[in-house]
Amino acid sequence: MKLELDKFDRVCEIIPKLDANNEAVEFFPQSRYKKQHLGLHKYGKGPFCKFTIGKQYFGKMGVYVILVNDEVCYVGECENFSERFYAYGNISPKNCFKGGRSTNCRINTNILTSFKSNNTIQLYFLETSDRFKIEYELIQELTPPWNKTLGKPSKI
Repeated sequence: MKLELDKFDRVCEIIPKLDANNEAVEFFPQSRYKKQHLGLHKYGKGPFCKFTIGKQYFGKMGVYVILVNDEVCYVGECENFSERFYAYGNISPKNCFKGGRSTNCRINTNILTSFKSNNTIQLYFLETSDRFKIEYELIQELTPPWNKTLGKPSKI
């Protein structure tokens, strides 16, 4: 399957929350978690940024693509696009620790690092119920550097 961005909606440019100097505000939510004895996972150290996308995609399932300087860096699927990006853009303290959602931390850190390197980060979305198949095929074909797995081929 070839990535045909014209079939995807361009959602937005991802821009982290900025300070008065137009620099990304960095967050370290880990200190707010009560079960710190669990230890941070590989991506839990931070720093993290905060960002949002519009709510017009709330409840929509499909496949999303993150591009950095027009290069595909990540392909993912979701049941609720708006909720998925809320989790990426607002890191929960528990997700920094072993047993938490390390992908949220990893994607957020990659977005922050890309932004701090003066890269343009674009987000695209395709509403589809065939999300597992499309995600799997795109990851296989494109091998995006931020993806650590091939998706969920068992759900196709």
